[in-house]
Amino acid sequence: MNNDDKELLGGIYKLCRTGIEATKAVLPKVTQKPLKNELEEQYNDYSEAGAKSEQALVSEGVLPQEDGMLSKAFMWGSIQLHTLSDSSPDHIAEIMINGTTMGIIDLTKHISACKNASDDVTGFAKQFISSEERHIDNLKAFL
Repeated sequence: MNNDDKELLGGIYKLCRTGIEATKAVLPKVTQKPLKNELEEQYNDYSEAGAKSEQALVSEGVLPQEDGMLSKAFMWGSIQLHTLSDSSPDHIAEIMINGTTMGIIDLTKHISACKNASDDVTGFAKQFISSEERHIDNLKAFL
């Protein structure tokens, strides 16, 4: 595994951890079962992709980097603030679509920067982006 593979896997891992934290923060506010189901599916996808990237990194002796506590607290607080006065399904869907879109942009930049990443790792990243795009399409139904 080369350095670009490690960098790209690290980006996937970090994105998944952020997605897990954001989804955990928003799920208790969701009352509509179809939206809850979609967010739980997205959470599961984050968990699976995060575990796969973590396992690949650890097998190479690399400890994956997570966001610091301050960053996590800021994200949690931001979600709480944005849902304080409006926790309607369309607003929650909008929050998740925006966050997912930012993650896709970040991972796309990682792919572009990691030109020497293997086809397997690049394919995994692109597959993850496709999964995220599918979640965005599903969330649009709640707008």
